Amino acid sequence: MLQLLQHLGDGQTMLVEVPSPGPTAGALLIQTSRSLVSAGTERMLVNFGKAGWLGKIRQQPEKLRSVLAKVQSEGPIATWNAVQFKLNRPIPLGYCQAGRVLDAGRVEWARVGQRVISNGPHAEVVSIAQGMCAEIPDGVGDEAATFTPLASIALQGINLLDLHPGDKVIVMGLGLIGQLAVRILRTLGCEVMGFDPSVDRRRIAEPFGAQVVPPSNDAVAAALSWTEGHGVRGVLITASTSSNELVSQAARSCGLRGKVVLVGVVGLQLNRADFYNREIIFQVSCSYGSLDVRSPNSAQKNFRQVLDWMAKGRLSVADLITHRSRFTAAPAAYAALNDPRALGIVLEYEANSEDGAPQARTLELRSAGSASIAVVGAGNFTVRTLLPAVERQQPVVRIATIVSERGLSAAYAARSFSAARATTDAGTVFADPQVSVIFVTTRHDMHAAHARAALSAGKHVWVEKPLALSLLEVESIMAAALAVNKVLMVGFNRRFAPIATRMRRALSNRVGPFRIEVTVNAGRLDREHWTLDPRVGGGRIVGEACHFVDLLRFMVGVPIVEVQCTRRDTDGQDGGCFELFLSDGSTGMIDYRTDLPAHVPKESITISGQGFSAVIHNWTQVTSAALPEVRKSGGWWRVPRKGHSEAVRAFLEATRGGPHPIPFGEIREVSRWAIQMQSLGCGQRASNHE
Repeated sequence: MLQLLQHLGDGQTMLVEVPSPGPTAGALLIQTSRSLVSAGTERMLVNFGKAGWLGKIRQQPEKLRSVLAKVQSEGPIATWNAVQFKLNRPIPLGYCQAGRVLDAGRVEWARVGQRVISNGPHAEVVSIAQGMCAEIPDGVGDEAATFTPLASIALQGINLLDLHPGDKVIVMGLGLIGQLAVRILRTLGCEVMGFDPSVDRRRIAEPFGAQVVPPSNDAVAAALSWTEGHGVRGVLITASTSSNELVSQAARSCGLRGKVVLVGVVGLQLNRADFYNREIIFQVSCSYGSLDVRSPNSAQKNFRQVLDWMAKGRLSVADLITHRSRFTAAPAAYAALNDPRALGIVLEYEANSEDGAPQARTLELRSAGSASIAVVGAGNFTVRTLLPAVERQQPVVRIATIVSERGLSAAYAARSFSAARATTDAGTVFADPQVSVIFVTTRHDMHAAHARAALSAGKHVWVEKPLALSLLEVESIMAAALAVNKVLMVGFNRRFAPIATRMRRALSNRVGPFRIEVTVNAGRLDREHWTLDPRVGGGRIVGEACHFVDLLRFMVGVPIVEVQCTRRDTDGQDGGCFELFLSDGSTGMIDYRTDLPAHVPKESITISGQGFSAVIHNWTQVTSAALPEVRKSGGWWRVPRKGHSEAVRAFLEATRGGPHPIPFGEIREVSRWAIQMQSLGCGQRASNHE
């Protein structure tokens, strides 16, 4: 199928063939009939891509601060590689899509053939979580329905204003969302004043009841005159500008305890005096609303409200369509974004087939030949770290298939690493007799199922950490591996890092016990990040700190017998500190921090014993005292070498008859400890007798 993408590096818009998504529980598989290009949002994305380095920095100065912090933490080369990766990876465009359901994904209210609206991208077939979908009622055409997500963005902001009929409200910015906001506010019985520098946009808003103010007029004076000096009940900012002036004007236009709600993108250097005297409230709106369908402000509820108004004739959008184009000519249609009069650009799709069947889930790119490796999962880590490590192997490794639930991810990875095919159907690689080696790099909740399926099919399996999220899953995977006598590898790459292997050899010449302290600057995640979801990611200790459990086990070379949690953070980021006790009397400490500044190195490891000490600085250099086997080496400019290529090499050699890279017993031991540590609270202990 075809999907519309944008290259962030140069702003190029392109149609690319990708595998069609497949059915997923809780998501609707939808064949697209129409989609809407949001002139404001998508123009901003395209312009960002076309801007040079200086222009990109000016548009997103906060990103520059992140880049500079990364330079301090990981060095210039690693930072440059990370920036290039983000700019070179194409992103999907669009978030206003209408079509018919191909698969209902066990969603109770949905059925095959039903017309629905979603926040899906510009693509012939999309798979969207049911919380971002709603049924299109009779009487509302697909073309009009595509405005629903944009109208819901406006509605969510309006909901936050907490208005009543008769209230006076200002809308700053009369682009597509601003125009829809004006119409919704009038539907709710509010009086509206609109601000926009464009004469054309002011003219569109006027017939729908908005009083408009030319930019030459004093905006605050106009608002106060309109309200006889009392100020408005609220201001909705839907404009896009780097200026801080709009927020200042909005606050000064409000009456006592008025509200300013930001939907657009503006400068946010707030002036306290603008808000202080009248106790003005400032709030940022969260797009369409909550993904949780149970929330009173859910996106789905907003979608349904907008569609209901359309069905009853209370919200019209036909006049907002300024351009139409066939989807196959979409890149050319994006030239209309340069037209300042452009608002709604509708893309029209042709049916894929007479019976509405979805397009192929597998994209053949070249002959597989003797390629025997498949990769299930194509996320950022896979494409940025693991696949380059595979690509560097000698002899050269050929990849047969790359799998991802997202067809775009599979196709991008397959094209980037010369794979023979891309697919969204993992079952094809488990059943492929030509595939003998499978890398599993999906989200954590799928690791166990995919590992068992691959082993049961007689494949050698690399499972990116963690191996599993429960003790029962660990045991079932180990049993499956032993039953088929295939190589089972977990991506504990730190033990394969050149510095780690040198340190292990040095410690083997010393008499223990040893003390190893690991401090990890893990950083903060968005609170909705899947890693923090116990059902999907399992938590950050089992999902990430397991690396350092394995590293301690490897360095000392004896079993872990007990773990105590000495701190467990309660800020929702899943950090904590753990003391580990090993059978020879050695001890370890893993301090998994989520509150350190970004410029602090990601990993610092201190190793000490009788008469010696050494420090590993973020896998770029080592300093030591009285440990001549590990001399000072490396420099801050170096890229951290965390053992990814070495781990892949050891695994592939094992599949050709070499020794297992990590003994089964250690994989089981470390995986079980990581799962137990995830569940520990402060002061709690776990031992290997439990």
